[in-house]
Amino acid sequence: MDLKGMRVLVVGASSGLGRASALHLVEQGARVVLAARREEALQAAVAEAKGEAHALRCDVCDETSCRDLVRGACERLGGLDGLVYATGTARPILLAEAGSARWAEILETNLVGASLVTREALPHLEASRGRAIYLSSITAEDPVPRAGMALYAVSKAALNKLIQAWQGENPAVGFTRLQVGDTLGTGFGDGWTAEELGFVKDWAASGLMFGRTMKPQDVAEQIALLLTTREAVPSMTLQPRPAIDDFESMPGLDDPAAYQKARGKI
Repeated sequence: MDLKGMRVLVVGASSGLGRASALHLVEQGARVVLAARREEALQAAVAEAKGEAHALRCDVCDETSCRDLVRGACERLGGLDGLVYATGTARPILLAEAGSARWAEILETNLVGASLVTREALPHLEASRGRAIYLSSITAEDPVPRAGMALYAVSKAALNKLIQAWQGENPAVGFTRLQVGDTLGTGFGDGWTAEELGFVKDWAASGLMFGRTMKPQDVAEQIALLLTTREAVPSMTLQPRPAIDDFESMPGLDDPAAYQKARGKI
């Protein structure tokens, strides 16, 4: 199987892994609808795409918006063969400081939104015997979550179970949870306060990071592979290989500018 002509909806495509994945799929011949809340960023991504790409705004926390998104995507593509849910939010906060609003934000975006979009896409994916891929995180399986990341880890652990439940109820569709490790260029750390970035120092000092990060393209290539695999792939984990020298001790292995920028952040 290949991606040529495959009809794919990528949710969370305005930046990070979603954007990289959508552009890679288009380049490989897929017909793709890119969806997210930020219209300007979506349009910029579509302008960069080397093939058929469409932009549709969607707020995954709103049922009507999810319904309109899938309807609009199917109108443009003539159906769906694949769904990629890359939407996610994560900013460190200690459990003792997290109120209901913060819990609601992360669960609605990382968990409930995934189910709302899937519910709308399901009939189309069943008709094509298509695939649905959800970006999860290796933090979901940490015995003890990294300090400040409990909310995020809980949301991703719940997402993993949600995907298993969707698969159990709908065997005609291939559901996959792709658990991803630290990746450069996902927005990780952007806009974080000094206090929030302080958590990252603690993670590194505690040996909870691999010493380097992956590139979005690494993840995009695995998503393309999963979409073209015939057989069932319930789960897959992609994480950085450990650093082997000082230059690899921070992100940006072959980009000195990014490397220096990252060293200044963390």
